[in-house]
Amino acid sequence: MASANTALRIAELDFDTIKNNLKTFLQSQNEFTDYDFEGSGMSVLLDILAYNTHYMGFYLNMVGNEMFLDTAQLRSSVVSHAKHLDYTPTSKRGASAIINLTVTPEGAEDNVATTATIAQYTRFISEPIDGVSYVFCNIEANTATKVGNSFTFSDLALYEGEPVTQQYVVTGGQRRFNLPSSDIDTTTLTVIIQESVSNTFTTTYTQASDITEVTQNSAVYWLEENTYANSTYAIYFGDGIIGKRPANNNIVIAQYLNVNGPAANKANAFTAIESIASEYSANVTVTPVSSATGGAEKQSIEGIRFMAPRWYTTQNRAVTKNDYETLLLKDYPNIQSISVWPGEENIPPVYGKVFISMKPVTNYIITLKEKEQIKADILANRSVLTVFPEIVDPNYTYLKVDARVNYNSSKTTLSQNELQQLVRQAILDYATEDLNTFNSAESSKGSLRVSKLQRYIDRAHPSILGSSVVIYAQKRIELTLNALGNYSINYQFPLLKGGSLDNRFYSYPSYSSVDGAGVTRSLFIEETPNSFTGLDRIDILNAGSGYTSAPTVTITGDGNGATATAKISGGAITTITVDKRGIDYSVATVSITGGGGSGGSASAVLQNRVGTLRAFYYKASGEKVIVNPSGRTDIGSINYDTGQIELIGLTPTDVLDNDYYDDNVITLNVVPKNNLIVPQRNTIFDIDENDSSSISIVMVPET
Repeated sequence: MASANTALRIAELDFDTIKNNLKTFLQSQNEFTDYDFEGSGMSVLLDILAYNTHYMGFYLNMVGNEMFLDTAQLRSSVVSHAKHLDYTPTSKRGASAIINLTVTPEGAEDNVATTATIAQYTRFISEPIDGVSYVFCNIEANTATKVGNSFTFSDLALYEGEPVTQQYVVTGGQRRFNLPSSDIDTTTLTVIIQESVSNTFTTTYTQASDITEVTQNSAVYWLEENTYANSTYAIYFGDGIIGKRPANNNIVIAQYLNVNGPAANKANAFTAIESIASEYSANVTVTPVSSATGGAEKQSIEGIRFMAPRWYTTQNRAVTKNDYETLLLKDYPNIQSISVWPGEENIPPVYGKVFISMKPVTNYIITLKEKEQIKADILANRSVLTVFPEIVDPNYTYLKVDARVNYNSSKTTLSQNELQQLVRQAILDYATEDLNTFNSAESSKGSLRVSKLQRYIDRAHPSILGSSVVIYAQKRIELTLNALGNYSINYQFPLLKGGSLDNRFYSYPSYSSVDGAGVTRSLFIEETPNSFTGLDRIDILNAGSGYTSAPTVTITGDGNGATATAKISGGAITTITVDKRGIDYSVATVSITGGGGSGGSASAVLQNRVGTLRAFYYKASGEKVIVNPSGRTDIGSINYDTGQIELIGLTPTDVLDNDYYDDNVITLNVVPKNNLIVPQRNTIFDIDENDSSSISIVMVPET
């Protein structure tokens, strides 16, 4: 008989542990007390038992994982769980572009017709992208009226993809039909039911979005991803109680585009490869309005896992900020990052609005056309009636990195240039992994952390001993030429007051403007050294006595324009109010005279967190010359606490061409006060890889 303490331990599922447990169990039995398990055929049997137990344990563990959305690894399992939450994963998305199409009849073409209609699915071919051209087409027919000798189709939307039509005959009460392609863009899907082969009457069905609005006669269909057929999709219809049921011999017609996802993004030149309106081909001009955007891959497993529970919570309506984020991420997959904030949190507050900022996958901003489509197609029927969505562009702040890197030259065979390239790549890796996105409460991404950037640099190569980094925050503004203009720029975080050439505010490139002598100069902008603006307040040191009338307050110093007024009560000075703050004070003293009394004294408190900006140019000799606008000593101000910069009265005539920035754009560059910055609302930090001046690295060898 077995002893009382020979229970088999079943919680250990490693192969070797299972085998040892089996062996220990058998050895504890009287029949096998002296049995040599290692030197007998029993060892093989124990291997088989251990393998079988291990396989079953592993299999059951995997089955257990697949039973839950959080742990499932198979796409079919994740899709199935998402289905229970009423979530359909997004398909591939084809890129879309806007064009103007002009058709001028020639020769034997119809010169009499006054209207022309471009048929649905008229195909165009794009310019090659990485050596490949893509087919685009319009998914709706469009009619233009002749003006002069030409037809012009304005703002015609083209969608990347090859048109596909599938037809199914309903038999046996069939309600579900599979769409065989895994490259379908379901947003282009059109479902039509024809009565029969002999009866060509058709009804267009729409995708059901709210089951509470579906009756037994509603011409709707549902869409879902198959869990068994290579991520293809299926459409299915109602049962006659919820949704209209197709009748036998009905013909189901599904039309859609097979697309290439993001591959066609940025296409910006197109040529018609079919006749327009089945007639015109000789003189067809295609003018791009906006390049192709919006192409995206099919939603990933992790994307489904993230979105499905949020979609269930949203319940297809936009009430909270999370609702807006979920709806837009679901229905507009071209979003790389999104930020939503209520109007009452905006600066300044705007009640009755919700603000939305989106960074697209392929460009820096979303086009005006796309913004209008998003509001009309995604948000209009889901948002609260009295709350209006406003889509604003991301507020990009570009970072310029000046790094000084010390390394041990005896611990590497790499050249300085090779080490420099490794450091540059480390900086770009930091930007890719931590920046270029809105700040998220769920992660640390989006925030600038200089210490983390230095860790990337220090780990770029074992020979690197340490580094020091200076970060410049850069804003880009487009100047309006030949017009007097004011420009307001807000960094939204505190800025460092420049004390040396290493951290002082500067602009680039130069812009041209006429100085007071009528001569055109190439100007730059900088902080006025040691500049402070006016008075913040005047503190009373001694109220004095015997005053019968308000005394005169006089302010003297190295600035100008400050004035103040005193008030008295009971013969003493009670308050001194600053009437005009003045400008350019670094020192200011206050004197109190008159009023019939004596003993009054006060001190001025300067606005020492607000500085002034000035313009200058260089003579051929290298001498710097300050240019002041008429009647002023500055061209603007910089608030170091808030990050607000005001440029006043600029009249640029030109901006120096350069290889880094767009036409008529100048940059303002300033060092942040803090090494940790969490961006607010729609601010995005990025390092512009295309700007070779954005990363400067000095390698310092040590032995």
